Amino acid sequence: MKATQRTIHRTLLATAISCALIAPQVSAGALTDIYQQALDQDPQLKAAEASAKAGAEALPQSRAGLLPSISLTGNTTWIEAETADYNNHGYTVNLSQPLFSASSWFTYKQGMAQSEAASLQFDQAQQNLILRVVNSYLSVLRAQTALETSQAQERAIKRRLDQVNAQFEVGLIAITDVQEAQASYDNAKVSRILAEGDLDNSFQELERLTGQPVDSISPLAKEYPVDNISPTEPQAWIKKAQAGNLSLKVAQANTEAARRQSQAASSGHLPTLSLTASYDQDKGKPTGNNDWEETNQIGLTLSVPIFSGGATSSKSRQAGYGFAQARYTQDDTLRGVIQETRNLLRNLQTNVLSVAARKQSILSSETALKATEEGFNVGTRNVVDVLQAEQQLYSAQRDYANARFDYIQNLFSFKQQVGTLSPDDIIGLDQWMQAK
Repeated sequence: MKATQRTIHRTLLATAISCALIAPQVSAGALTDIYQQALDQDPQLKAAEASAKAGAEALPQSRAGLLPSISLTGNTTWIEAETADYNNHGYTVNLSQPLFSASSWFTYKQGMAQSEAASLQFDQAQQNLILRVVNSYLSVLRAQTALETSQAQERAIKRRLDQVNAQFEVGLIAITDVQEAQASYDNAKVSRILAEGDLDNSFQELERLTGQPVDSISPLAKEYPVDNISPTEPQAWIKKAQAGNLSLKVAQANTEAARRQSQAASSGHLPTLSLTASYDQDKGKPTGNNDWEETNQIGLTLSVPIFSGGATSSKSRQAGYGFAQARYTQDDTLRGVIQETRNLLRNLQTNVLSVAARKQSILSSETALKATEEGFNVGTRNVVDVLQAEQQLYSAQRDYANARFDYIQNLFSFKQQVGTLSPDDIIGLDQWMQAK
């Protein structure tokens, strides 16, 4: 129990120290603030902490079967007989110390594994909180980017609509161009309205984490590096994930607990040996002797199970099936960890290429829009071509921003997968958030 509590407290303390180190800095960004508030207020983390403390109690409960037990009983009895009526009363102190109990020993080992699993699950919950904070923060940034591009697109199309209206009034273009521009403007307004709603919803996700309203966050710096992680080959990362992934560690601890439970159930066929001792004080005899009589006893108790109606064998089989289930679950978890590590590494490598390509796409779209506008001014292009070129430019800007956010999201998921995700990653990312 103490070891598990030390693990829990050490994890919380490391987090608190990390946050405290940056608290005095004026440049501390909103991401760190939101994470600190989530540490204090997130109900999922609070529930996980309570669950971990409850799970830690499995250790002292299982250890109790190896320790002595002491009981005190008292009695008073009124007895009516032919020879005499009298009152008998007294008390007895009993002590029992197991000397050999295979079932109690394996139950103790099971409790150790269960306590370890509870501690690991709390560590996992803390990593999940980091990931939820980052993902919610990125959701707001995505929504803000969508709103900003929608607003910019709406303004640009409004200017285009005013331009074609003026040209139509002097007979330079047909009414269809005005209608096309008007339709594009109406659609842009709808997109902007939807983006506003999405932004409000994304802020609600942060409020759920922090327990209080959040109305603004810091944007991601343009200089944020999007680079391949090293090594680029998956085998080294798979090896690291096999050693550090918390989901796999939990599955391993559960398998160990199931193995010990199976051993404890099978030990129900074995004899047990206990040391027993008692001290008795008794008063009240039919002979009229009213003095206290003292009795001391010490001995060994051997219990040999012979037949229990088949219950012991059934429990042994049941625990064996539970152990098999835990082993298969662990094997499936291991395969999932290997697969997800490969997938996330591949996604990160794709993200790096995607960010570079989408950045170039913005430059190409700007060039294409400029050429289309020049063609429209000399009459070789119509307003539909211009509107499409503008749409392509704003889509390229949104896609570029989302590609950067995808990289960060996959990077944090990858760190969680290999078991290295920590509050330091929040602090590192926060350094790239620029206050408005």
